[in-house]
Amino acid sequence: MKTRITEILNIKHPIVLAAMAWVTNAEMVAAISEAGGLGTIGPNAGARVVTRDVQETGERLRKQIQSVKKLTDKPFAVNFVVSAGGLEKKFSECCMKVAMEERVPVAIVSQGSPSAYTKQLQEAGMKVIHVCASVTHALKAQKAGVDAVVASGTEGGGHSGFDQNTTFCLVPQVTRAVKIPIIAGGGIADGRQLTAALALGAEGVYVGTRFIATRECPAHETFKKVIVNSKDGDTVSIRHGMVAKPGTGNREFTDERRGSLRMVLTDKIREILIQKAGHIDFNDLSLGQDPVPMEKGGSATAAALIYGDPSVPFWAAGQSVGLIDEIISCAEVIKRMMAEAEQARQNLANMS
Repeated sequence: MKTRITEILNIKHPIVLAAMAWVTNAEMVAAISEAGGLGTIGPNAGARVVTRDVQETGERLRKQIQSVKKLTDKPFAVNFVVSAGGLEKKFSECCMKVAMEERVPVAIVSQGSPSAYTKQLQEAGMKVIHVCASVTHALKAQKAGVDAVVASGTEGGGHSGFDQNTTFCLVPQVTRAVKIPIIAGGGIADGRQLTAALALGAEGVYVGTRFIATRECPAHETFKKVIVNSKDGDTVSIRHGMVAKPGTGNREFTDERRGSLRMVLTDKIREILIQKAGHIDFNDLSLGQDPVPMEKGGSATAAALIYGDPSVPFWAAGQSVGLIDEIISCAEVIKRMMAEAEQARQNLANMS
């Protein structure tokens, strides 16, 4: 299948692995790229323990990039998070420097202004895709000169915008507003949705949760089973966008970064929802949580996703969990998606 996205990225199928923290590694990224999609190295890729050392973070990324190159000669991407400043900015800029030195072909940039890194990355020879949750942000990205944008609906796992735009409504509005290619993201897990995204004007899809439930994904088997066993209605969007207290660090959020996190409903989240009469934000989840020991990653997210700790309520996943019922290989995910997309197109043609 040829679209502007496949041509820009030099890939066979218009399927891009969404940038996900912790649950990607070189083997998973290479498997997706080898199968004709675009694998994406996300934050903390391949890691099992958090680090506060900027240089160590950069060298961890370098090892992942070099490992991908050993496993495939196909294109792949690295995700960069736009920071608001402080220590977080040092992490982002160190990772950018490493990726440019390693000549990574594609950058997927998220959670901040598109004007921050686009020119620098493109001058290093990288194609730049910016993740957006609204038409306003897509227009900003186009003005900044990005090569393509992801129109990311609120159905997706992890971060999404405060506007809570759904994929089916957001994508056609973005395609109407901008001339650059659009990748549809948010709750996409099968080929029927790929065909629907193309019908809405997108030229590719951004897929996260479906790839967690794969054999190559380094996520804990408990987390994979949570995804497989979840159904419609088993995820919730939780507000995220707090500003750090003065002097406490680096979590200030720009307008583009304010948003929400979608996670699987756990017993703890259900309990908090009842206590808060349905009003819940990210801070509520952290209250009363004991510090996570290094043997479980030193991070609540790592404890849940990598170590499978059921006591930590941070199972980030999209609404597509209701479409996922087995753990298969990354190559099989892509093969099935393309077959389903073709079948959907034939079904539509037969209706005329």
